[in-house]
Amino acid sequence: MRALGMNRALTAQVSASLTLTLPPDPELAGMAGLVCNHFFRQNGLTVAAARRGARLVERRCLPFLRAAARSHNAGRRGLVLVLRPGKATLEVFGKSGGAPETCLVRLSRPGAA
Repeated sequence: MRALGMNRALTAQVSASLTLTLPPDPELAGMAGLVCNHFFRQNGLTVAAARRGARLVERRCLPFLRAAARSHNAGRRGLVLVLRPGKATLEVFGKSGGAPETCLVRLSRPGAA
């Protein structure tokens, strides 16, 4: 019975988003890639696909972090990454300052029809 309760908890977490807030430092783009790689692997992507997706996120968030670092003295904040698992896709959105969310990467889940 305990295993069943644990299984329900894991199922509930599948639809939960993960949020990562990074300070305005371009050196932390690698941290975003590392977190995304882990997120993709935990959601069923192969090692190679997760690595490619993580590198893409890293490259795409670097300009946001550079811009935030340049304007940090003006009160601008860092970068907020939102990692969303869906039934057919895994998405990573970035948001910097007061700007709307930008989709950094959208990957298909394996076996999604």
